[in-house]
Amino acid sequence: MRFLRRFFVLAVFVASTSLAVAQPVSKDHLRDGPAILKVFRPVVAKASEATVRVSADGKAVAFGTIVDSSGLILTKWDEIRDRKRLICRLKDGTELEAKIVGVDKEYDLAMIKVEATSLPTIQWQDIKKALVGRWVASPGTGEDPLGVGVISVAKRKLVLGDQPPKNSNVNSGWLGVGLDDGGGKGAKIASIAPKSPAEKAGLKTNDLVIQVAGRKITGPEGLIDTVGRFKPGDEIALKVVRDEEDLDINVKLAPRPKELKGNPQETMGTKLNNRRGGFPNIIQHDTGLRPEFCGGPLVDLTGKAIGINIARAGRTETYAIPVDDIEKLLPKFKSGELAFKDLAVQIETPKVPEDVIFQKSLKLTESDMVDKKRPGFKAKRYMKAEEIKLTAGVTYTIEMQSADIDSYLILEDSSGTKVAEDDNSGNFPNAKLVFTPKSDGNYRIIATSFGSGETGSFNLSVRRKAAPSKDKK
Repeated sequence: MRFLRRFFVLAVFVASTSLAVAQPVSKDHLRDGPAILKVFRPVVAKASEATVRVSADGKAVAFGTIVDSSGLILTKWDEIRDRKRLICRLKDGTELEAKIVGVDKEYDLAMIKVEATSLPTIQWQDIKKALVGRWVASPGTGEDPLGVGVISVAKRKLVLGDQPPKNSNVNSGWLGVGLDDGGGKGAKIASIAPKSPAEKAGLKTNDLVIQVAGRKITGPEGLIDTVGRFKPGDEIALKVVRDEEDLDINVKLAPRPKELKGNPQETMGTKLNNRRGGFPNIIQHDTGLRPEFCGGPLVDLTGKAIGINIARAGRTETYAIPVDDIEKLLPKFKSGELAFKDLAVQIETPKVPEDVIFQKSLKLTESDMVDKKRPGFKAKRYMKAEEIKLTAGVTYTIEMQSADIDSYLILEDSSGTKVAEDDNSGNFPNAKLVFTPKSDGNYRIIATSFGSGETGSFNLSVRRKAAPSKDKK
């Protein structure tokens, strides 16, 4: 009751200040000003004990939410994915080194682990209480919250066009189409911009795009992601279904029009997260949270968490992963189902698991061979080739993992015939092939990139998935 009385007085105070519009606005009168944040100290007091500051390679990049007293912490994956050394700073100032133990890329959540016991853990709220108009606060590791706001939109599922795409690149090539869901069979063109590359190439509304530059398209997100990898001036090959007829259409991408590069007001006063959309479910609130403040809990006035802040998506839009989604993910993280596979660490381990028959850390450079076989691509697609002997009837998993390269794998038999290829089954930007040869022999693994001119490090591995059956019929 004490907090509610103080909050009522504060509300009257804020309302009264709005009448004096001619007066200079003091910071204390702003919602994220010191006076307002101070009122919310009781709200975030307990939750802040279960919040950590996450630093990577010496730079503060996110917050984290302690979900298990043994040192398990959830944070934002995109902010730590390419980092080498992680440090978590607790509320009492203790700093502990952390390692990544699990990742869910759909929700952009990572589970990290510190060596500690008896840590305070976050308390969860019932998602049904996360109603529109309710006040929320984002705890940090200090007395005051990082920010306060109200719920703008209650929990909602991902709907096409309702969130920014996962990989948004405003400087990429522009196709000029609006999209609808194609029922898992492709991306359906809903509209075409006048004088756009799509119009010039002859694309039409209701065309179903099923392949772009050799990559299979199952929905709008896939088309956006694939086109976003190319630059203005690049020519890409599309496979389109129109009235049950298959068509091959080449499109030369153009620069994105200025008016489509985003509303400058959306970034006024702040930056936005790089990964700020494509989440399966979100709660939306209007807290002015900075991008590096994501990963920590979002609490209601009881101090219990209704979710984990995951992205600053606009000037007045911050997204949180809802509590009930997190509660479903936690058992998967803890069981190892979402275990993070750091291949670079595995390569350094002296003992190689029995099913791993090949592992190498490699690097594509400008001095490597150039892959000239794939049609529709420019020159300077560098490649590394490795030969390996495979046994008939055995299932093999071939993986190319990299933080530098948009990976692409091609497998050829001893005659040079392509028998398999993949660019995205390993979750972008990795590639993964699962292949069962029909005959014994030497095979050639070609590790290359999706686009031209890409260089950088990657890891290549081959695992034996199943032994050949000895039963004879």
